[in-house]
Amino acid sequence: MNLKIQFILLLLLLTFSCSKETSEKAFLPWHIEGAAITPFSASSRTYTTEQENIPAGSSLTLYIQGGLQAEAVELSYNGTRWEGNGLPKWENTSQKATLTAFCPPFYRDQSVFYQEGQLRDQLIAQEECTYGENIHLSFRHLFAQIRFTVSSRLNQQLSQIEFIPSVSVADIHPETGEVICQPISTTLCMEKSKDREYTFLLPPATLSIQIRIHTTAGTVYESTLENYPFQSGHTYTCPIKIAGETLGISSVEDFIAFTHLINGKAYGQRTLEEFGEKTGETMTYYLNEDLSFTPEEAARVQMIGEYGTAASSEKRLFNDTFDGQGHSLTNLRFTQPYNYPYYAALFSGVSATGVVKNLTLNQAIYNKSSDTKNAAFLVGFNQGEINHCTLQDCTIENIKENSEFGCLTAFNEGTIVNCHVDRLELKTDQPKIVNTLTRYNQGGSILNCAATDCLLNKITAQCGLLCNVCDDGTIQNCYIKAKDGINYSNFHPICLNTKGTSTLRCCYYSPGFIQAPVGSPTGTLHTDSIIKYANTTEDQELLLKILNQWILGSGKRLFPHLTFCHWEKGETLPAVLVSP
Repeated sequence: MNLKIQFILLLLLLTFSCSKETSEKAFLPWHIEGAAITPFSASSRTYTTEQENIPAGSSLTLYIQGGLQAEAVELSYNGTRWEGNGLPKWENTSQKATLTAFCPPFYRDQSVFYQEGQLRDQLIAQEECTYGENIHLSFRHLFAQIRFTVSSRLNQQLSQIEFIPSVSVADIHPETGEVICQPISTTLCMEKSKDREYTFLLPPATLSIQIRIHTTAGTVYESTLENYPFQSGHTYTCPIKIAGETLGISSVEDFIAFTHLINGKAYGQRTLEEFGEKTGETMTYYLNEDLSFTPEEAARVQMIGEYGTAASSEKRLFNDTFDGQGHSLTNLRFTQPYNYPYYAALFSGVSATGVVKNLTLNQAIYNKSSDTKNAAFLVGFNQGEINHCTLQDCTIENIKENSEFGCLTAFNEGTIVNCHVDRLELKTDQPKIVNTLTRYNQGGSILNCAATDCLLNKITAQCGLLCNVCDDGTIQNCYIKAKDGINYSNFHPICLNTKGTSTLRCCYYSPGFIQAPVGSPTGTLHTDSIIKYANTTEDQELLLKILNQWILGSGKRLFPHLTFCHWEKGETLPAVLVSP
């Protein structure tokens, strides 16, 4: 009897103990996890958008209000969860709690926020918690980040640079994360950086920054970044340069450096940011001056990108914008050999987002006896836009036997607009085909262009002067002028052959051509207003008029996304494009 009673009592005791343990656990958060850090949001592509994580062994402090209460509770991260003593219990399970976590730990009335003049990176996580649910922390940067990039020319002179923000951090409200600032300056002094970048943190506030640059010669430059509203978790990029110094390519050495850097190759301490600026999702690089190259300098220029047709070949295309701003590159020499699958030109390939515009290649020389068949002066393979570009007085001295040379671009899937090939000369009888604008127009558009006074009489095969094949493409509002006294017996002025569904409209050619404007069309060809004009003053004036009429009429209606250059009478030509 006694044994039975004891057994019942023991059973009751065990039951009571289990119930008490379950009740205590119910009033504790299950666990706290999460260590992801949202990076500084930035427009520059030099910054990553991938999340980082707080490393194991890090500590934080918790501040919680509401149904759960905590004051500077310190926890450490074991790689999976945040752990520590003194975790609070839920005091009101029906009331939500607001949690703020600081990593590294922040304590109320903390007075030190700077280390050696630099604001310490403070991570913050803010969550709303419900009784019975796990707590998952997601961290962000509490302060703003600024990145100064000093121009190469100025950085070479620099010995030390000082940054003096107009306000500093006085306190942080632990429950809300609000940063409280004070009008007290803190001076941050940095030694010369080889990468020309100077990055530090700022409080999220409207403030100005005084900049003081000390040079090795003892000169001190001073400037001020005026009041600007800096936001928490954002990064800002600000270039610093000498007054009068502009972004872009301003010398032969600049251009050589650009061709290396755009291919991902180092060139001293120089960077691409010297030569352009971010426009949307791409960069725009500027040519600021007319440049002329010696043969030695031209040999140091690298082909931009590397695009090949073989499955195993590189497919590196130019994805940005190169704006020549109406300037010229003179005396470039194309001598570096490339194997057959690759397109060889100044730009090997231009992608669908790429643009090459407002650029003249003057007196360029192509001289390769053993090379790829796929060659041109400006762009090898074009998927993007070639706009207002000119080849002037360029020469093909030597080329691979039986090559097919498209002078402006070898293969076009994009848009060629407002372009002009003038006084091109072929000095070798090796190539099978030479075309002024493109060899193959595959679904592309050739609009508002001209080819004039080209000396191509060494060609013995049948070919088209503007392009050789137009396959599902369009050619509109172009004119061709034969060089006086030259036999163009093997040239069709517009194109040798058309395929698929192609449109050839409003194209005009001068006397001197024996062949029909278009050779043997196959597929469906939409064509009208392909007209031979006479070398009379009356006809040339009419040509000028109808070229501009097309721009205002069909051009504006059919291609509203493009801006067409107008035509004016030239000194020796019936029409030349007006620079935008």
